[in-house]
Amino acid sequence: MGLFKSSEERRMERDMEIRKGLSRIKKQIRSFEREEQDFIKKAKRARQLGDESMLNVIKANLKRTAYTRRMMERQLLNLEVFKQLKGQAEAQATFARSLETVSEAIAESYGSVNLAQVHKNCEKAVNQAESMQQMMEFMMESTSESMADMEGAQSDDLISDAEIDRMIDEEIVAEETEDMDDKVGGRLESLRERFEKNRDKA
Repeated sequence: MGLFKSSEERRMERDMEIRKGLSRIKKQIRSFEREEQDFIKKAKRARQLGDESMLNVIKANLKRTAYTRRMMERQLLNLEVFKQLKGQAEAQATFARSLETVSEAIAESYGSVNLAQVHKNCEKAVNQAESMQQMMEFMMESTSESMADMEGAQSDDLISDAEIDRMIDEEIVAEETEDMDDKVGGRLESLRERFEKNRDKA
């Protein structure tokens, strides 16, 4: 392997790091979603038991977990947007280089192309792509720093106590609805069996 990497090799390495970063964040988000659901179930049990002290502890941890997940989702969205913009800028640069090559060939044959203007446009597109790559690197560094600082941040801006209570209430309602559906289903099945028995006797 050579000591110095080409611009294409560096670009490929950056793209690989971006993909790995996105994958890690998505995996972390899924993990926090599972933890949220677990805390919600525990909060429901604490409320049903009337343990207010434990309920407050669980709600505080649920709020912290939900806040962290939402921060990660914001960072993920930022990275996805800038990754898309980076791809667009690179595509424009590739097109500009191709256009310059074709223009040079036409100029050699017919001499009817303003090569100076074409070259200027090509340089502009290439510089745009390079600027976007630098912006992506800055965004990745900023994302890492902001993720590291999240523990000391305030969560009230992203998720309120009222929303935490609503999440727990929805879990309780969902469970009660499921229990009711099971009971109704059992009664309907019992009625159906009784009807079939009476029909067979008749």
